[in-house]
Amino acid sequence: MGYSKHFYIDYWMEYIIFPIDASIRVCNNGAYLAKCYLESRPPNYWFRVRHYETGLFPVAQCSTIDIPMNAVRNRLECKALAFIAVYKSIFVQEFASAMFNYCYEITGTTLNPKWSQTQC
Repeated sequence: MGYSKHFYIDYWMEYIIFPIDASIRVCNNGAYLAKCYLESRPPNYWFRVRHYETGLFPVAQCSTIDIPMNAVRNRLECKALAFIAVYKSIFVQEFASAMFNYCYEITGTTLNPKWSQTQC
């Protein structure tokens, strides 16, 4: 019993073309609890979206999400906890590559959140 054509394509896309592990790090220096979400799409399943999240992380802490190595379309959104179960968007970033590490710093307050991309 042999492997299917789709197995070989998946293996080729995941382990040969995209061999680099990348991550997103968000450091919270704001006056609020934060939460970040990553939506990721692999090249061979355009309608299959993978969802990842950091969970709430407090002030003076960083949180990291690993980017799947075969992801070609990624959308990162970070939100501040404004009230009980009420979140306010801080920023949204979209990027195509899973070959780089991305680092961000979030600051400010829930009324005036700020963010910047930083050196990793």
